[in-house]
Amino acid sequence: MKYATEILDHRMEVLAFLKSRFPLYHQSNVFFRDIQYGIQLFLDRKGIKSRYPQSERIAHEFVSTLEREGVLRGVDRQSWALNYPEFLTPRSKPVPAARPAAPAPSAARPPAAKPAPDQETA
Repeated sequence: MKYATEILDHRMEVLAFLKSRFPLYHQSNVFFRDIQYGIQLFLDRKGIKSRYPQSERIAHEFVSTLEREGVLRGVDRQSWALNYPEFLTPRSKPVPAARPAAPAPSAARPPAAKPAPDQETA
């Protein structure tokens, strides 16, 4: 195939291109048509026109190669799970545990009245 070697020789570049176009993350599902259309776009960006049947054949070769390398794991006929740790999603920081609220200030009470100087306690 005329352009299959272009794709197969640059498969990690093609994967990065696919990631820029589709939601592609480590252990996510990848669908055949996404791969096929992504390959068509990749070739188009390189100035190479490919027809639908040609891009479909290239996509089959691409998938077969990535399956042999362990990058794709078959789920069914048209989808695979991506096994590519370089595409891990960034972990968000855990939300800190809630702290108990500080006691609310008591209602504005007037300070305790001091006894008047003329009143003595007996």
